[in-house]
Amino acid sequence: MNSRPHPLVVGIAISVPLLWWAICLILPTFDDWTTLSSPNYDPDYWKYILPFGLTWRPGDAIMGYVNAWNYRLYPTLNHTLILLAHLGSTYLVFRLGRLLHFESWANVISTLFFYWSPCMLGTLLSVDALNQSYAHLWGLMAVWSYLSFEKWRKFVLWTLFLFLSVASKDNGLAWAIVPPILAYAFRRISLPTLRHHLGFALLLVALYAALRLLLPATDIHNGSYADDVVSLHSRLKGAAIWLGYTWSATDYIALFHAPSRNLWLVAFTFLSSLPFILSLFMRREVWTNRTFWLLLACLFIVASPHLLISLSIMNAYASLSMAALLVGWLLCQKTQLKRSMQFLFIFYMLSATITNVHHWYMAWRTSLPAKTISQDIVRKTGQPAHRVYCVIIRDDYPKYSSFCVPTDEAIGWGRAVWQQTGYAWPQTLRDTSIDRSASAPREATLLARKALHSGYDCAWIINQKKVEVIR
Repeated sequence: MNSRPHPLVVGIAISVPLLWWAICLILPTFDDWTTLSSPNYDPDYWKYILPFGLTWRPGDAIMGYVNAWNYRLYPTLNHTLILLAHLGSTYLVFRLGRLLHFESWANVISTLFFYWSPCMLGTLLSVDALNQSYAHLWGLMAVWSYLSFEKWRKFVLWTLFLFLSVASKDNGLAWAIVPPILAYAFRRISLPTLRHHLGFALLLVALYAALRLLLPATDIHNGSYADDVVSLHSRLKGAAIWLGYTWSATDYIALFHAPSRNLWLVAFTFLSSLPFILSLFMRREVWTNRTFWLLLACLFIVASPHLLISLSIMNAYASLSMAALLVGWLLCQKTQLKRSMQFLFIFYMLSATITNVHHWYMAWRTSLPAKTISQDIVRKTGQPAHRVYCVIIRDDYPKYSSFCVPTDEAIGWGRAVWQQTGYAWPQTLRDTSIDRSASAPREATLLARKALHSGYDCAWIINQKKVEVIR
């Protein structure tokens, strides 16, 4: 019996410490400062554990109180748990490949595709991605349980992991119907069984919907989110992000972020990753195969909640495991081209590595002002201020997802100060952002002084990296 660990396990294990160190360097930015999983000292914890606004994410809410035990845990604990979820999902992709009888070489490539695809960047490099990473992990556990067990154990574990996925993020509900469809795709169940099990899945969906409607909810109006939901432009942009990050290792920062634009880098990463992906689909027989279309259906199903509502680069991760299984199955149809496919995958991995490192570097660099500016604010404020008004002159640095963030968003509109004061002050923080112009500094000063007359202890004016404190 061969007791040596699988080379794939060894390779990933070697990369984990470096990957963990790198992502832990990334500081919170933008809505990381207001996410439910950030340190929460509000004693009304049920308000957050129950449906909060348009979402219900009790996992995030509980994590906010865990981080509140020691605010210094944030964001390192979040980063660590997100990485562990990604590693768990990577292992499950490998196990599912074995359950579905993928050839060993194809299973290794599909697992590496999931682990290292740039599609994981929006989740792995984010601080507030606990919900996305664990919705995916528990969803895959539901699939694995369905394929691994029989009779009552199948249904109990399927239900358990489905509701854990939904407790992480609402879109986890899509995993209710994926397991039987995937099983039918690989002829693990018959068509009548598929119908019966889909009926059970729809019952689970109905139970969740009933529970959601019965629970009390906190009403929060988010106008920008509502506008995004009904926007055709947002739907098309979301679909492009989903397809682009799932099926290409192109460095999109080098294409779409003007200060970082490098068309040579775009061309290299696009052309070196494209042959592998194209060659997967360049066989007429797969386009008439039932398994192919059912795998595509699973891919779309787990992505559909985001495609229909709002899809960012983080959300593209939701369907990455299904894409990886599709890659594994397609490779099994190309056994006669095994060496060629392995060679092309090396170039895909090279492209992915370049893209991943560049995205990490930008996410790390643009997060640094969160610490330096907030430290400057605390130093200039001098003594605790309980009621603060923050006036921000918008940075003209262009934004690209969570990787390239302007200064005003990096500091969370002043909320990054909480990390420097141990969340002791300010207790009240209001903010106003104004456009950058020649008259903006004078306008900011007028707003600050108006706030002082209204009873605020002090006002902060943030102009890129320049900080002014007015008492």
